[in-house]
Amino acid sequence: MEGRELKMPTRPWYPPVESLKDIFGLHHVTILGAACESGVERQRRVTRVKAGVLEAFLAASQHLGEEVARELFKQVLRRPKRGAGKSIATDRDAILLAAFDAAPGESIASVARKLHAKHQRLGNTPAAIAAQIRKLVQERKDREYRRRVEARRWRMAMRNEPPSLISGALTARKK
Repeated sequence: MEGRELKMPTRPWYPPVESLKDIFGLHHVTILGAACESGVERQRRVTRVKAGVLEAFLAASQHLGEEVARELFKQVLRRPKRGAGKSIATDRDAILLAAFDAAPGESIASVARKLHAKHQRLGNTPAAIAAQIRKLVQERKDREYRRRVEARRWRMAMRNEPPSLISGALTARKK
C-alpha cells in the first residue's frame, strides 16, 4: 500500500443541511413549521397535494385502466390488519430489556422463564420471550455500532473544519 493514501470522507458525504423535498415538491412539515404556517400557506400546500394525488391517479389509470387504478388506491388506503395485538403488553420491549439488563450474569432463557412465570402478557411461551429478548439485544447492539461509526465519520469529516464558537469557548474554559 505504499504510495496510496486513505481517502478521508468529506463533508458533502453527509446529507444536506436543508431538508429535501417530497414527491409533491414540498418540504416536509415540522411541528414548528406547522405552527408558523398561515392559513393561506396551508391552503396552498393542501391544493398542491390534492393536485399531485389526482395526477398520480390519472397516471395510474392510464397505465392500468381506471378500475384497476381504483382497486390499487383502495388497497393502498386499507389499514394494515396485522399488528401487535391486544394480548401483548404495550411496553413489552422496554420490560424485556430492563429485565435482561437487571440480570447481568443470567442467561436469556432463564430470564425469559422468570418473566413468563411472572407476566403472562409478555409472550406465549418462554421460548417466544427469549427470542424477543435476543432480537431486542441484537437491535440495540446494531444501533450502538451504527452510532459509533457515524460519530467516527463525523470526526473524520470535520477534522479540517475551523473551530466553532462553542468549541472555542469550551477550550478557553478548560485552560
